[in-house]
Amino acid sequence: RQESEFVSDHLHEWIDLIFGYKQRGPAAVEALNIFYYCTYEGAVDLDAIADETERKALEGIISNFGQTPCQLLKVRPQRSLASPPRL
Repeated sequence: RQESEFVSDHLHEWIDLIFGYKQRGPAAVEALNIFYYCTYEGAVDLDAIADETERKALEGIISNFGQTPCQLLKVRPQRSLASPPRL
């Protein structure tokens, strides 16, 4: 099954938001793609929180909001214009 032309034309925009350079920083703010701070990878070290109530509260927040995926791309890679290999 092939994806629609619309999806093919816009898939890179979704990748930029979820895994790419629009996940954090000024590009994320401009794209209205920001989330609660503790949902980002590495934002909170739960093991370092001594106060059990505070730790459980943060665990609950993360559980309810979810976690933002790892940011895989800090900049948008340039698309290769080379022809795909022939099979």
